[in-house]
Amino acid sequence: MWWKTTTVYRVTLPSNAILGLSEQPIKTAVQVAIYTQGSSRAQLLITELQSAFSDSEIWAVEFNHMPPPARAHEAHTPAALEKLLLEEHPQSVGDFMFIEWPNLEEEILLTTERSALMRSDTTANKLAQVLHSKILQSYRINQILSTDDRFGAKSEAPQPAYDVIVSVLNPKPRLTYAQWNVSMAVKTYVEPWLVQVSDISNYTVRSQWKYRVAIEADLKQVRDETKLGRHYALLETDLPHLLTSISQNLSASTTDKPAINLVVYIPPCKNAPLHIYNSKNQLLTRNGVDAFISPPWGGVIIANPPESVCLAYANDEQPLPYHVSTTDNMQVMLDQLHKLLDISSELQLEGVKTVDIEQLAPRRWEYEAYLRRSAIRHIATASRTLQSLINLLDQISYIVINDEVAAAITSSYADILAAKVALLEHRLDDASALAKRAFVASERGFFDASLLAQLYFPDEQKYAIYIPLFLPVLVPVLSSFNMLRKVLQNIRKEKQQ
Repeated sequence: MWWKTTTVYRVTLPSNAILGLSEQPIKTAVQVAIYTQGSSRAQLLITELQSAFSDSEIWAVEFNHMPPPARAHEAHTPAALEKLLLEEHPQSVGDFMFIEWPNLEEEILLTTERSALMRSDTTANKLAQVLHSKILQSYRINQILSTDDRFGAKSEAPQPAYDVIVSVLNPKPRLTYAQWNVSMAVKTYVEPWLVQVSDISNYTVRSQWKYRVAIEADLKQVRDETKLGRHYALLETDLPHLLTSISQNLSASTTDKPAINLVVYIPPCKNAPLHIYNSKNQLLTRNGVDAFISPPWGGVIIANPPESVCLAYANDEQPLPYHVSTTDNMQVMLDQLHKLLDISSELQLEGVKTVDIEQLAPRRWEYEAYLRRSAIRHIATASRTLQSLINLLDQISYIVINDEVAAAITSSYADILAAKVALLEHRLDDASALAKRAFVASERGFFDASLLAQLYFPDEQKYAIYIPLFLPVLVPVLSSFNMLRKVLQNIRKEKQQ
């Protein structure tokens, strides 16, 4: 009865299979098409590219030659040629193509779709460099899969849901009559953009105005040639202090989802215009924008009032109302979201240019690289989580493993295997969904509260409690057995005599 009542309920898990997940590499299939004016050049490029990727442990790249379309002579622009090629060779998620176009200024011009234009003299080495650095982003994948801490800090896996909080801070509303329908700006720019990138995470957006907030920062007055005759410098080294001050004045998130804060700070005219300087006393303002980000917390935009507003303040005139520019601030905010969600590719290559984004959605190849990277990160994170949990459960035998925890662990393990297969079979959408599901299930199993149910009652404590109860009972029992042994010995001796 004692043994049964103290037995810990533990569902059998595929422990050995989970611990062996690291032995099964994560390899991703990618299809890259090459179009050139002459087929011999295309075959040469493909042969050299296949050689460059032949020993890759993470990529299974298939290079295909696209023959000229029937109406190629009608294509007088790269867009028209790309349209004809896609009619005969449709692409799927994660594909990419290089299109040769004569008289191109750059060696390679990356478009906003799944394509790039290349000059007639572009080499296979350059194409491989662009594939590794921009399209596939191999250096980021190696950071995710590496267990060596020397590769630098690794960002966390994307969470299934986020709160995006857009805040407008106006410390002196009586002196700075800033007017802005921030709610409409968020619905027009931020929400549609987040819908475009919602395959990995769901986003809940809200906006707020904050008045009479105390922002603490060390500012230095700098003389200039404007009508005001001065501006104020905020040193780059003081940005963490400014961020701390801003964070203290923001409302906390009402849910347990991680928050992404997007702050538009309107400095009062007594401290405006406010510009950011680096440690070398160099102005960091670019295109009239003063902004910075702090992953994963969020980003800050310093929206200085117009010069006319601050001139009226300096001359003790009535405060002038003005409208905050929606277009300027929203463009900066979307750029910050690109960086905060780790979608944008900031790596610059000589001879390679990227077309500016003209639509609200991110570049297709850039976003699909983010999908691929997130799927691999989710698989790697879920695998490490399950392995850590299995090691913990093997070491501590008195942790309960109930049916819910077992179901989360086994479903996460099954989804990891399915996601790996989907990546290898060139099904990026399926792999992304399966990897996300595996990540969520592994987190649910690892942080399940039932794992702590008997954590403070190890076997040693059970023995310490029960031995004092059973030991006094064992003494007469053992004495009785000893007496019975003597009786049996005496009976055996009498029979022998």
